[in-house]
Amino acid sequence: MDGGLRSDDAGFSLLELMVSVAVLAVLAVGVGLSTGAAVPGAERDAQRFQRTFDQSWALAILARQEQGLEITPRGLTLSRHTTDGWDETRRLFDWRGQARLVSSTPMPAGTPRIRLRADGGTSAFALTFSGGGEVWGCASDGWSRLTCAPE
Repeated sequence: MDGGLRSDDAGFSLLELMVSVAVLAVLAVGVGLSTGAAVPGAERDAQRFQRTFDQSWALAILARQEQGLEITPRGLTLSRHTTDGWDETRRLFDWRGQARLVSSTPMPAGTPRIRLRADGGTSAFALTFSGGGEVWGCASDGWSRLTCAPE
């Protein structure tokens, strides 16, 4: 006997690889959750708003149906424009800090303050987020891409 490894003993078994991948996945989720919690309130709110705005804007274009976002000091709500008018608003999430709509295109009563049209245009607005000792602003002129940055 030469004392070497036999071909069936070399490498890792499928079970060992699966357990290793599962452990790494759990560790990655833990790191991701702990990192997200470290983001200050204003920055996190601005990032969440930007993602939601971009998704709603894309949905309005793809579905050819106007969408609306209503900003309140406590949270963000979404509504759709139908043939009967604006449907019931649905709360998407609450802010970690405070949000304030600084300026917006004037809208008729019962219409969301931020409208995302099927042609790609939006209502012009400026939005300020505060919390965690930071202030962030998000703005759109109605045709340019939404920008969010610390103030």
